Amino acid sequence: MSIQQRRLGKGWTQEELALHSGLSARTIQRVESGKSVGAESLKCLAAVFETSITGLIQEQKMDTTKNSETLGSVKLNTFEKEAIRFAKSIFQTPKKEQADPLTKIERKAIDYGKSLLKKFKQS
Repeated sequence: MSIQQRRLGKGWTQEELALHSGLSARTIQRVESGKSVGAESLKCLAAVFETSITGLIQEQKMDTTKNSETLGSVKLNTFEKEAIRFAKSIFQTPKKEQADPLTKIERKAIDYGKSLLKKFKQS
């Protein structure tokens, strides 16, 4: 479901969505036309529609590029890029020659969480 469909489902105009999200009507127009939008704008829209930013991006079918560090057409700042790299490193068990970014207790907790996820997926 696109942002426009979500908005229309609530019976809102673009101006009303702008009011609820704290964004400008022009930003809503840009989002609905598929133009580039910042991460903060997506956060506001995700909050209004009680969904995740990732969900919104997938719904909008925004393409990601391999050579660009963007999420859909959202430009990520250095802090966000580093947070994504760290999050990925948490879920990947490091190879023997790599340093683990987590403490032993943190790694055990992550491994336990992964084992629980596997159990839930099997049932």
